[in-house]
Order: sequence, then C-alpha cells, then structure tokens
Amino acid sequence: MGEVVGALVKGIIVLAGNLLTMIDTVELFGGRRRRARAAAAARGEVVEYPCVLRDEELTGGRERRGWLVAGDGPVRWRSLREEPVVFEPGELTMQAVDRQAVTFHAAGGRTELRLHPDEAPAVLRALGG
Repeated sequence: MGEVVGALVKGIIVLAGNLLTMIDTVELFGGRRRRARAAAAARGEVVEYPCVLRDEELTGGRERRGWLVAGDGPVRWRSLREEPVVFEPGELTMQAVDRQAVTFHAAGGRTELRLHPDEAPAVLRALGG
C-alpha cells in the first residue's frame, strides 16, 4: 500500500512539474500589468504603454524599447533615461499582428511602432486615430 501511495505522489509531482512548464508566465504576469494599465486609463490617469519604436527623428532610425505616455496632453515617447518627447506619427496603418505584437507603420514608412495587441486600441485612441 505504501508503494502505491508513493508512486501516486511521485506521479502527481511529475504531472504538476509538466503542467508548470506549459504555463506562459511572461504572458500571465504581462496580462496582469496590461489589465492594471487599462484600469488606470479608464480612471483617466497617465499611462505608460511599453512598445518598440523605430523612427527617423526620435530613435535615429533604430529600433528602441520604450513607452508611449498617454493621458495628460499629447502622447509622448519615452525611452530609458531620456525625457519624454511628443510623438505625432500621423496616420498609422497596421502591417502585422500576432499574439505578442501588432506592428503599425506611419505614412512614408519613416515610423514603425510595435506594441501588445491588447493595448493597441487604447494607444490609437490616445493618438486620435
């Protein structure tokens, strides 16, 4: 009887370990942060949306991680250790979308913006489009 219980416990541990490796913890915790940002935006607070931006003027044409700051005045681009600057890309066209990111290009192809699909509607509203 003790061997059966031991084998059963061992089997449960192995099963639990396999299930834990299947959970996308990045998406799990990222979803919590996205919901918190959505709630803050609904309350009218200033919200910083993480994104990747490539822009001739703001990033020198290189891809850079940063945040779009929305909620009080015009939308601003902020990268690590730099002051926010006004972000006015003009009309954005969706180029690609998957579970992790949606990519937008501005007219003329001088700007590319990538952010999480769940946050794209809020960013587009903030940009006025």
